[in-house]
Amino acid sequence: MRLSESHVLLVPPATAWAALNDLAVLRGALPGCESLIEIAEDEFVGEIAVPLGLLTSRFTLHILRRDVVPPLACTLRFETRSAPASGSGEAALRLAPADAGATTLQADIAVEVDGLPGTLGAPAIELVARHMAGEFFARLGAAALARAGHAGA
Repeated sequence: MRLSESHVLLVPPATAWAALNDLAVLRGALPGCESLIEIAEDEFVGEIAVPLGLLTSRFTLHILRRDVVPPLACTLRFETRSAPASGSGEAALRLAPADAGATTLQADIAVEVDGLPGTLGAPAIELVARHMAGEFFARLGAAALARAGHAGA
C-alpha cells in the first residue's frame, strides 16, 4: 500500500524539523503510541496499539532514521514482527518552506502488512493508515505550533 500526504505546518521549517526529532512530540503525535525510545543514534523502538475494526492490535515497532538531511528530509524505515502480524515500510519525509513562514511536510509512505491484519484487505488497511496519518499530522502540527509559541514566550 502506498500513501502520499502533504500537510502545512504553521511553523518555520527549523521548528517543524525540531518537532519531528523530539521523542516526546512524536510519542504524543503517533496515534496509539504507548512508548517510544531511542535505543541507538537514529534507531528507535516503540509499542503501538492500532484499532482494526472491533479489535485493537498491539505491535512492537522498530524504526530506523536514514538519509537525514537536516532540516529538509529524512526517511523512516520501520518494521514489526509481533504475534498477530508482521509488516514493514518506509516514510520519506520532506520539509519545504511555505507561505507566511509555514512549512509543507510531504510524506510518501509505503507499507506491507502480513498476518491477521493483512487478511482484512487493502481497502481496510488503507482506511486505517489514512486515518492514522491524518491524526499524526494534525497532532504534529499542533505540537510544533505549541513549541513555537513556548519558544517565543
